[in-house]
Amino acid sequence: MALNFTTFDVFTTTPFQGNPLAIVQVPIGTYLSQDQKQLIAREFNLSETVFLHEQTPEDVRSWVARVDIFTPLAEVPFAGHPTIGTSNFLLHHLCLGSAKRLSMKAGLITFKEQGSGAEVAVAHDVHIHREPFIGTPYAHHPVVSIVNGMTFILAQLPDLETLAQQTANLVGTSNTYTAKSSLDENWRHGIVVSYFFVDLGITPSTPWTRRLRTRSLGSREDPGTGSAASGLCAYLSLKEGEEGPLTKRYEIIQGVEIGRKNEIKVQVTLNQDRKSVEEILLSGDAVKVLEGQVPIPVASARVRLE
Repeated sequence: MALNFTTFDVFTTTPFQGNPLAIVQVPIGTYLSQDQKQLIAREFNLSETVFLHEQTPEDVRSWVARVDIFTPLAEVPFAGHPTIGTSNFLLHHLCLGSAKRLSMKAGLITFKEQGSGAEVAVAHDVHIHREPFIGTPYAHHPVVSIVNGMTFILAQLPDLETLAQQTANLVGTSNTYTAKSSLDENWRHGIVVSYFFVDLGITPSTPWTRRLRTRSLGSREDPGTGSAASGLCAYLSLKEGEEGPLTKRYEIIQGVEIGRKNEIKVQVTLNQDRKSVEEILLSGDAVKVLEGQVPIPVASARVRLE
């Protein structure tokens, strides 16, 4: 038996730009083990692969589409570009009017049409860690989790030339999945990624819209990272505290250095106390690139992580 798949380039309207994503459709009655999903994700070898489960009658009544998200090495509870890509697929290709929410390990996430693309209300439980990497050369950078299991070292750089010189995750490429042991207690899950950024300032024509250039380096470079962009923008909004309106907007360009330009938009609304985040909205386009079928690996196949 084989499963239908579609690939999209996310955070772009131009094929072969943006961040590639594979969406594998899983029919009702088809069981896939975690090992089988991991093997398929490793075969695609993209930053993430989504498994989109066909709606049950209960899903239809609840307006829910169920998804699982895998990197080539592990399942993750939430990721931005798979969420945007899947929302675009449901809205503009499947035209699935019975789904308004995505159910993933991080919880239920609402989505809607935004121009030619999609906007999602990002799952968030923003946590700023207490100097987890003290004693290292990168200890001065803030470390932020957007949800438990998705953590980013937010490394601000002075200019685009310095941004172009970055080559690896600050914790070490091979430690992307193990550096979590240094995080705050009860937050030692998932991955730790370095998110390098340059602040290009407020857009003159649009007050309180800040422009950022970024790069995301984990076990490899991710062309466009919605979860990291959301975490960075939440941190910057909290850092500004009393300044400006409760709602602030950000335009992020990522992936230029590796020839895959991503255009990411984030809107952060703080609670009235300005010390916590009420809402994060992530938006972007996606363009379909490939369609095909992928065979289901045999159930006895095991995944070995090197």
